[in-house]
Amino acid sequence: MKRFPYLALLALILTAIACGTQTATATTEAPAATDAPVDPPTATLVPTIAPTATLDTAATVAAQSTQAAGAVLTELEELLADSEVAYQDGHVIWQQTEPIEINMTGPSSDDTSVGIDEKLTAANFIFKSDVTWEATGWMYCGAILRSEPDIDTGKQYQFYFLRLSGLPVWYIDLFENNSFINTISKEQQSSEIDMANGAVNQFVLVAQDEMFIVYFNGVRQGRFFDNSKQRLDGNFGFFAWQESGTGSCKFENSWIWSLDK
Repeated sequence: MKRFPYLALLALILTAIACGTQTATATTEAPAATDAPVDPPTATLVPTIAPTATLDTAATVAAQSTQAAGAVLTELEELLADSEVAYQDGHVIWQQTEPIEINMTGPSSDDTSVGIDEKLTAANFIFKSDVTWEATGWMYCGAILRSEPDIDTGKQYQFYFLRLSGLPVWYIDLFENNSFINTISKEQQSSEIDMANGAVNQFVLVAQDEMFIVYFNGVRQGRFFDNSKQRLDGNFGFFAWQESGTGSCKFENSWIWSLDK
């Protein structure tokens, strides 16, 4: 046997073996790993809380104040539109929310006055109230104006109206320590005052510097002056007096409109 064919045959055998090994290796090789699909993360649900309406107290008070001022201004326009009183630039400084009733058994003592607000003072203003009077004898109902801080004994103007022997009259007087000093208006009669027991009479009193203007039940009564200018500022109140028997004055729907800017 010649060496070359033998070597050639040997080479062919070795090549075949090598090829078979590579083929086996290739067929037994594991396939490349494939990542398993992953579900997307679930979003965390955050509860949504509906906003709660918050009451704006300041805005509510302002709205109520504006509404009250509008109602008062309507009354003023009906009463004072043709007057010399420059009320348009004024504002409400007090408005009654509950009736004030003064009950008496005559003869009345001197403690039948009721202050409105010890912190409330004014110089120039319009004061209005609806007054119901009940009495078995003669009596009067009224208001206190520009008083010194002690509403019971301080120096003050008193505006009041009464049934005197069946005659309706009213006054603006100056008092101090429950004692009469002098009168501003003197005695004034008015057919506009309803004298009936249980009647309601409305007064509107304008005070501007030394001048006072009075209205009863929508009718102007006159203009009066205190040239001594003894009280140009002060507190407010209501008062009543009963001669004999029993009586009461009830004040309702009252307000004070400042004329000071």
